[in-house]
Amino acid sequence: MSNTTIETLKNFGLSEYEAKAYIALVALGVATVKKVCEVANIPHPRAYDTLAGLEEKGLVEIQHGRPKVYKSVPPRTAFRRLEKALSRDKETAIEELSDVYGVQKSKQELWTMHGKQNIINRIEEMLMGEEQSAMLSFPKDLLLEIEKTLQIVGEKGVELKIWTCTEEEDQSVILPLEGNIEIVSDNQVYANLLIVDGSEALISSGCVEDYKGPWIGIWTNEPSFTKLISIFFKKLWKEKKLEEERETLVRDLMHLKAP
Repeated sequence: MSNTTIETLKNFGLSEYEAKAYIALVALGVATVKKVCEVANIPHPRAYDTLAGLEEKGLVEIQHGRPKVYKSVPPRTAFRRLEKALSRDKETAIEELSDVYGVQKSKQELWTMHGKQNIINRIEEMLMGEEQSAMLSFPKDLLLEIEKTLQIVGEKGVELKIWTCTEEEDQSVILPLEGNIEIVSDNQVYANLLIVDGSEALISSGCVEDYKGPWIGIWTNEPSFTKLISIFFKKLWKEKKLEEERETLVRDLMHLKAP
């Protein structure tokens, strides 16, 4: 059997001896401990522990007698059981690590990052957290790269305020979002900016479409910094909304104007 198969079984949680013993039993069908040791090249003192481990994982069956004989479960069944066990272990690990990560994340920090993909990864991580609201300022091409994430966040009911260069008549095509979402368009984006719940913020280069320069970003949860950025965004947003209201009012009045 190839080393790839042994390594795959190890990736699913088996030790090397367990992987070799299971493969031997698949080949032999039914076998004694002695035969498994010979075929799998396992030291006899380790054989019983190894087979007991496989039994605990649900990969072998034992027929008690003199001597005991062992039989492997079918490979597809074995991998289904391993996948379930791995999934349970993964969820447990995520919960435990998330508790620790939450404590660390509550500390006031400031991080820099380089490269477009690293910045996009952090944007999506921020959006997919437990946030209630997010304020974004991105050009159209960057919004398109995170469109699926924005759709998921919008469907969760997160309040989104999006500032972009997208033409107003194209918004429903480019960003077919649902939920509590507002979009304003301008002839420019002043900065690549994301503020989540007013408690963490990211600002980066690349605020023009087809940007070719270096991508550099800063993420922070430092309160005074995030408050300053939030005030900056809200001020621009309020001014833009007032401008849109004035334009709408002027259009309505023009329509009412007597010929």
